[in-house]
Amino acid sequence: MPLTVRSTPRPLTSRVLQERLLDVYGAMLTDHQRDACRLHLHEDWSFTELAEHFACTRSGAHDLVRRALAQLEHFEERLGHAAELDRRDRVEAVLRARLATALVSV
Repeated sequence: MPLTVRSTPRPLTSRVLQERLLDVYGAMLTDHQRDACRLHLHEDWSFTELAEHFACTRSGAHDLVRRALAQLEHFEERLGHAAELDRRDRVEAVLRARLATALVSV
């Protein structure tokens, strides 16, 4: 099956991916967006808790996080730093495994 270019961005469905994008691109968000995403993703706050903290409605808190996550995905599509870090992590794991195997056989 041939690879095709996506015309629409892929949705952020994986919480791990969302956290990785926040770690990589979080500094590019506004303080308000970064705090909301950090509390929601890292501290596991609900939208109701976020709404109370930011003095807004639950839907306002949801929209804030949703827009920030969309912005993070946009950064990744344009820059690709998180994908590059993942690739480097995989290469490092392979090299560490080879090194461990080589050290055992010596």
